[in-house]
Amino acid sequence: MKNRGFLHYFLKSSSGIMTSRVLGLVRDLTVAAVFGANRFTDAFFVAFAIPNLFRALFAEGALSSAYVPILAEKYAKSKDNAIKYLNQLIIGVSGFILFITLLVYIFPDYIITLFMPGSRNDLDVIGAASKMLVIVMPYLWFVTVVAMLTGYLNLMGSYYVPYSSTAMLNIFMMLGALAGYHYGGNIIYLAWGVLLGGVAQLLYVFFYSLKKGFKVVSFGERDPDLKKTFLLIIPSIAGLGINQINFVVDRIFASFLSAGSISFLYYANRLFQFPLGVFSVALNSVSLTEMSRALANNDRVRAYKIIDKSIISLCFIVIPATIGLFLLSYDITALIYKRKSFGITEAKLTSEALKMYSIGLLFYSLVGLFTRVFYTKKDTITPVRVAFFMSMLNALLDYIFMFRFGHAGIALASSVVAMINTIILYKKIGDYRFSFYENGGLMLKIVLSSVIMSCFIIIGKYFKINVLINVVLSSLLYFASCRLMGIRIREVLR
Repeated sequence: MKNRGFLHYFLKSSSGIMTSRVLGLVRDLTVAAVFGANRFTDAFFVAFAIPNLFRALFAEGALSSAYVPILAEKYAKSKDNAIKYLNQLIIGVSGFILFITLLVYIFPDYIITLFMPGSRNDLDVIGAASKMLVIVMPYLWFVTVVAMLTGYLNLMGSYYVPYSSTAMLNIFMMLGALAGYHYGGNIIYLAWGVLLGGVAQLLYVFFYSLKKGFKVVSFGERDPDLKKTFLLIIPSIAGLGINQINFVVDRIFASFLSAGSISFLYYANRLFQFPLGVFSVALNSVSLTEMSRALANNDRVRAYKIIDKSIISLCFIVIPATIGLFLLSYDITALIYKRKSFGITEAKLTSEALKMYSIGLLFYSLVGLFTRVFYTKKDTITPVRVAFFMSMLNALLDYIFMFRFGHAGIALASSVVAMINTIILYKKIGDYRFSFYENGGLMLKIVLSSVIMSCFIIIGKYFKINVLINVVLSSLLYFASCRLMGIRIREVLR
């Protein structure tokens, strides 16, 4: 395995996620055009959110954060032992997934009612959501195995294939939406698209893993680090999981608002997740792998430099993205979603939530990074404690803000909580502190370039320049300003 540069791995990772996210946008605009935003789309998004909640934990959070450092240590000593350990981990986690799936199959109506209590008296919605939940639930196992194989492929230096695998899900969901359109707008076909997409996603990653040296081996004698991993996974799930549960709590509160509120939050969150997924998740995943390697070699100086580099890289991309999403929230929403069943009113209500979500974009990114810093240091307790209090604060702010701002207030609460979470985690990291002395000048140039870009966006809106042209020109102006100020992408990511 070649030990290439941070930039190389980041570009491979982000390009893979970009492939999936672009297709994800196409999927969402297809779903919006066919089904719009109503009580039955609310039902689907709640049903899909339940396996997706665990997907977020495993594919982008707790599982990889807990086992990747251990896998890296094992691989450095013996590839065969690392593969054996991963096989045993897959079997162990599969048992846990099976237990969750059986619970869902036994009590689908109760689980749906728990997730959308505001619709408990609408039997049509509860029935439709329960039926779709039963269909989509096996997706959880497929995507969990994909997540574990992704950690292995990252150690092999492979990032594009695992992070582009969600494209398979998006393709099959689009086919499901089109089938639903063909059969009179029946949203149940969208749920079948999720199930078939999960199968395709797993096959795509599994066969590539075989090509990269992975193999299925017999269980044999249990690896002594297996128990250690599960002990790390449990608090990791509690830590990153609480952050994901906040999104579930948001939907619960939204279920008490007008029909379509859950859908407005979903569509807005998908647009918000585009830069978060393409850049933040990709960079944090690469950072976790690189920090784990550095700490496995007892190179603490390099590990902390990677954190500095990651913060700068996040600011370089996320600050201008935040400004763009905030200033162009309606224009972007209308461009992506406004067609057929998704009209001007739906676009306006979705853009209000997007604007509030965008405020917290940088903080969401930094929370993900700082949490992974704790996990590379084998500290899974601190993020859990912080996240627990943040979840209570999130619920309180949801309740307060929803009366003033409706569904947009729920999005605002999430952003405020992310900001507070970021500050607390940074202060609790320990001996690490961001080097403002070395990087302050670079950060100032990024902020100034972002201000110049924001002025151009405002002028473009005033003269009613097409949103795509505005986005392209303002982005080019941002990168040109950075270049004129002496910033180079290789300098930021090197």
